[in-house]
Amino acid sequence: MTPRRALIAATALTLAAPAALHAQTAYPTRPIRFVVPWPPGGATSNIARIVGDAMSAQLGQPVVLDHRPGAGGAIGSENVAKSPADGYSILIAGAGTFFRPVIERDVPFDPSKDFGFVGPIGDGPFALVVRNGVPGTLPEFIAFAKARAGQLNFASSGQGATSHLTAEAFNVAAGIQATHVPYRGSAPAMTDLVAGRVDYYFDAFSTVLENVRAGRIQIMGVTTPVRAAQAPDIPTLIEAGLPGFSIAPWWGIVGPAGMPEAAVARLSAALERALAQPAVVEALSQQGCRAFFLPPAAFGDYVRAEDAKWTRVIEAAGLRVR
Repeated sequence: MTPRRALIAATALTLAAPAALHAQTAYPTRPIRFVVPWPPGGATSNIARIVGDAMSAQLGQPVVLDHRPGAGGAIGSENVAKSPADGYSILIAGAGTFFRPVIERDVPFDPSKDFGFVGPIGDGPFALVVRNGVPGTLPEFIAFAKARAGQLNFASSGQGATSHLTAEAFNVAAGIQATHVPYRGSAPAMTDLVAGRVDYYFDAFSTVLENVRAGRIQIMGVTTPVRAAQAPDIPTLIEAGLPGFSIAPWWGIVGPAGMPEAAVARLSAALERALAQPAVVEALSQQGCRAFFLPPAAFGDYVRAEDAKWTRVIEAAGLRVR
């Protein structure tokens, strides 16, 4: 080979190397695991499925749901926190993911250090639902509960879950004393509410509607300051008689801290494009989720602000670990 041809060949190899390397390392090259820290069938699982399917189409790889329920969402959260930070394990997170160390000792992960932010999915109302056989308006129910201080019980989807803290905030605002009964997810909690074994429960609005419409339970109102779009006949708790009570749980996507910037950017872009689709927005709305998007840094600021709000709720309820 002449020196000139050798130079041309070497130059071609040099130019081709970055492209070949990019082809080998382009993200994603395999399915992405989307951990849901709650059982199948609830609002969080449904929201993850809707968003995961839409992101799959953008990423060119399957986004596979991996349900890891238990411990108020801590089992699935720990799993992702301790997974390789390569962008192939992500978590559908909520407020409870971040405020857990405030209410529980020896949490096996530090949400302020162990997670990296991708973006929000949206927020939405919880609903206060009560068993049949108790008074059917909010002022009557509050009076009923106050007259039976310590005798009523309320369900949650797990100790320290957002449904638990929402109920605690309600108890403080309404001046109610009641016993907490934690469950392993929303489905068993709802089963016992329908059966009359617990007295009241806060859950994602979409999750309760079927039983409300069927007359199996009663609904007092939703926790957001405006009514839910899919059921505008149901009042807010403020309208129903509890001034100033407003809580909007959120859903979002995080991954292990230290994910490659390229992977975070690709996931964020796929999420943004998914949430820009009217069909996705409508499907989320049917699950009680008002879709919105923020880039990763802004989402981190949002989460920290929300965490401060929930910490105040925890302190008002006397649940903070000292």
